[in-house]
Amino acid sequence: MPDITQPETVRTVERRLEGRSQGGAPGHGAAPDQPAKKVVATYEEAAKAKPTDDRITILGIPVEQITPATRAALGGLVAEINFLRGVVNRHEKSAGRKPDTVQSAGQTAGLLEPEMFVKALGGRLSQPAPPGMAWTLLLVHVPTYEDIRRSSGLLAANGVLADVAQRLKDFRPASVDPATGTVVEMAAAMANAFVVLGYVGGSNLAALTALPLDQDQAALARSVRAHLTASGYLVSGIDMALVIKAAAAPVGPGESATLALGRVDHLLRTN
Repeated sequence: MPDITQPETVRTVERRLEGRSQGGAPGHGAAPDQPAKKVVATYEEAAKAKPTDDRITILGIPVEQITPATRAALGGLVAEINFLRGVVNRHEKSAGRKPDTVQSAGQTAGLLEPEMFVKALGGRLSQPAPPGMAWTLLLVHVPTYEDIRRSSGLLAANGVLADVAQRLKDFRPASVDPATGTVVEMAAAMANAFVVLGYVGGSNLAALTALPLDQDQAALARSVRAHLTASGYLVSGIDMALVIKAAAAPVGPGESATLALGRVDHLLRTN
């Protein structure tokens, strides 16, 4: 059988060295055995064009790389860190107070839990108010609490409620002069507004104070709400405005603590 001859127009394709042209000669401006500058520039441009990694992360770890159990544990850790930051922040603010803003003798210094608050409230109401004054019960409700609990967790919601309580504790009352209508700061003895202050369940706080007989209780509620909403609250590192409601009503001599709370609660819900 005769040998098959190869046409003269067909050339054997040989392996091209890096940096050489198809004809085998070195590429223009490229050194032998080195990639062409144009190829390097193309790779650099491609790298710059890559989209930014904006995946959701927990402590810097992409969520898709975390198992559900680990994700839950890390989420709890982040919530605890944010809660503890809020506690530290509140303690730092308390430590920075001036000595003359410390609770005066005979006043309740701390925030009471619901059962202790009702007991302390009943004890105060069994005593007469200071001369020329009347007991007034204030109720504060934070509707945003449930939204924060659902979105950021119980620790974040409780931390915000504690911040509201701290601001309420720092509130300083003022009296309105009926003759001029101007706001007058109360005497130093009343520098600390509330003689009893605490939680009353859910996202509610209550406080007892003594106001002048001619003082409008609704004005007190408006003043407290303005004080509590004057600036935002830090929720999981984000500054957030809260919805806060407040109502106040006079309390008769010897009135039951639970009856007084019920009346103010009704007033809060109907207004």
